[in-house]
Amino acid sequence: MKIRTLADIEAFEQTPAEARWRGTDTYDLIRKSALKYAERPAIKYQATAEVDEEPRIIRYRELLEGIHQTANALHHAGIAPGAVTSVIAPNLPETHFALWGAQALGIVGPINPMLEAQALRDIMIESGTEALVVLGPSGTDTIWDKAWTIVDEVPSLSLILYIANGEHATVPAKTPAGIPVREFTASLQTASADTLDFSREVAPEDIVAYFHTGGTTGTPKLARHTQANEVHMASMMVDYFNFDETSVTIAGLPLFHVNAFFNTGLNMFTCGGCSVMLTAGGFRTKGVVANLWPLVEKYAVTWFATVPTVVSALLESPAGEADISSLEMIICGAAPIAPQVFSEFQQQTGVNVIEAYGMTEGTLFSAGNPQFGEKRVGSIGIRVPYQPMKCVILDDDERYVRDCEIDEPGVIVFRGPNVFPGYKQLEKNADAFIDDWLISGDLARQDAEGYFWMTGRSKDLIIRGGHNIDPKAIEDALSEHPAVSLVGAVGQPDSYAGELPCAYITVTEDTDMESLKAYARAHIPERAAVPVHLEILDSMPMTAVGKIFKPDLRTMACNRVLTQALVEAGIEASVDSFNDKQRGLVARLQVATRDEDKAKETLGQFALSYDLSLNE
Repeated sequence: MKIRTLADIEAFEQTPAEARWRGTDTYDLIRKSALKYAERPAIKYQATAEVDEEPRIIRYRELLEGIHQTANALHHAGIAPGAVTSVIAPNLPETHFALWGAQALGIVGPINPMLEAQALRDIMIESGTEALVVLGPSGTDTIWDKAWTIVDEVPSLSLILYIANGEHATVPAKTPAGIPVREFTASLQTASADTLDFSREVAPEDIVAYFHTGGTTGTPKLARHTQANEVHMASMMVDYFNFDETSVTIAGLPLFHVNAFFNTGLNMFTCGGCSVMLTAGGFRTKGVVANLWPLVEKYAVTWFATVPTVVSALLESPAGEADISSLEMIICGAAPIAPQVFSEFQQQTGVNVIEAYGMTEGTLFSAGNPQFGEKRVGSIGIRVPYQPMKCVILDDDERYVRDCEIDEPGVIVFRGPNVFPGYKQLEKNADAFIDDWLISGDLARQDAEGYFWMTGRSKDLIIRGGHNIDPKAIEDALSEHPAVSLVGAVGQPDSYAGELPCAYITVTEDTDMESLKAYARAHIPERAAVPVHLEILDSMPMTAVGKIFKPDLRTMACNRVLTQALVEAGIEASVDSFNDKQRGLVARLQVATRDEDKAKETLGQFALSYDLSLNE
């Protein structure tokens, strides 16, 4: 079926969701594909970005064998069905064995390998991790070194399997606290590949994954996924996008995140398609984006998922002589794509760009511009099948007031079989739902044809003297400047207004700051929203999945404003702001003892917390 409009979505829904599910659980989805497409490639892996490199091929039969071996190796090592296995690894074929093998046995917890050691520890403690699959010593990669420093601090951990990945460093057989350490591939070779060696009873409501999400300090929230969540999402997306055994995608985003976990994992493995893994680092690896078009030709790629920063970078590397006629679409999410980038990319490549929207808490995909219908640039599209979605007005205590009118901004809420059952930390669920509607925290409006238009994050609002300013209005205006590539607008502390808007940008060419400021004044529709400070950065702080990391921008703004205020007060001080789970943005300062009273007087003019250290 080719979905073009909301009416097509409603027609699609005449078949009950459960009738479209292609298996009982994630293991069953992959098992069925392996039986049907045993010798077809499930994964093609390139260690480098070189176009002529011969890939390592994992066929569906081998994928299922690797899943069996992983689950069996964990079980025979004492990991019981239903236990949590954390996976801290880059994009490798072994990572897929670990992810889906852990789910066949119990619960998988994919963790961002780029997190600091303490964050890795906290997530594993919160998860109750019993087994860890982690990349072993690997040249300049710090994953193993970080993990090794904290594994003995995880009380529930009883087994470590490390992926050697061609390295031959000596690894102890046990940690100092006595946790067994074994090589991943060697452990698999001793386990049965034919079937699962343990009995399992699977129910749709069984928890099968913990994804860490939200929070910039402290322990992130752990979003729980059920078997039903993941089976529904993979089955629905295969039907929605007409994926089949001829589908070929590029794995460029990190597998710890739901985007790649599904789009370059379960979605393809459900329909018999192929996932081309372009290096362990994906799009972050030098040369991958530069060589992407020849690699699309090489593997006859039909679609891939990405983020706006990659789309922008691809404009700097035209397809040239590469034949990309196999490429039907790209799905772009994580952040809005600039209209200019959107139009230039489609004009240059002729490839459909589908702006999409989703959350970990919604399993993956909640709205998108229809592949075969009208694409409204700047919109996140229409809702997906089986998921009612609307905008609502909430009061200051996050309580429901009413549904929004057409084109009236409000908070996006949605429900359906893709919505998770809540966070593992039950106290985090108090403000997550209105009845069975998930509160997204995203601000948007819905037009008469059902298209949603993002207007920002409810918690991203800049509050200037009690006046709410949507940072997206600033970002959209500045993004239209021909020299601007990325924009992040945040509130900076102000002793009078509480917050004032400021903006950080990256540019593609040398640009006069005064002309940028004049452009901002002329194009930002609200005078109060014009940034009082505009700054060009060499690079924008980004998350691993391509979103602008605004907490870093807020700390930069705080450091700048407070340093200036202290200098004006005649105080020499070092300011190092940070984000605290309980206190929010906190300014950390070191000042001379003689300046203590004056520093406290100066800082007291700002509505923020601070920690003061004294130097003699």
